[in-house]
Amino acid sequence: MIAIVLWDLDGTIQDSESLAKEGTRYGFKEVLGREPTEDEFAQLVGRPVPVVYKEWFDDVLAKQILDTGTHYYQERAEQIPCYSGIPELLKELKQRGYRMGVVSSKRRFHVVNELKSKALDILFDVIIAQEDTLQHKPHPDPLLLAASRLKCSPENCVYIGDQPSDIKAADAAQMRSIAALWGEGKFERLKAIGPTMLAYTPLDIFDFLSTSV
Repeated sequence: MIAIVLWDLDGTIQDSESLAKEGTRYGFKEVLGREPTEDEFAQLVGRPVPVVYKEWFDDVLAKQILDTGTHYYQERAEQIPCYSGIPELLKELKQRGYRMGVVSSKRRFHVVNELKSKALDILFDVIIAQEDTLQHKPHPDPLLLAASRLKCSPENCVYIGDQPSDIKAADAAQMRSIAALWGEGKFERLKAIGPTMLAYTPLDIFDFLSTSV
């Protein structure tokens, strides 16, 4: 039986991908004098940005690009909207007795501040961010850490995310998975990974939870 509902943040709870891309673009242009390529943007999706930058650039350059883009992003982060129906869904799940957590590849101060700006932080029992594990999605460690902190077996958890890396992480952690298709999630990419469920709207999650044993 599902007791824990774990959530990805960007592209699942909130529509932050466009601002994240703007911040990345700004950092590249200011430091490198060029925009990121489409391939570079694609490699950043679902992975910690600092980790990827260190694969591409030396430490000094990586920090300059990251700090410049982060400053741009932070100045506008309070404007990031939730997807329609998500705040109501989260509150209803809390009222129904589900414990919840956020597992994100983002740095902790971003996750906490963005949830607080929407008064959603109080709904979550655990937050796992980039700093909490050495390995990141699609590795299962972040999800397993969330389950451990909530003292719950992975098989009694479900993870909801919009990227293949989210579904792969849930599978590796032996959790059930819901592919979120109401935001950045793409049907073709996610169906191929084999999630437990494809959710076209946030309300579809109620149907899954009511029938899960």
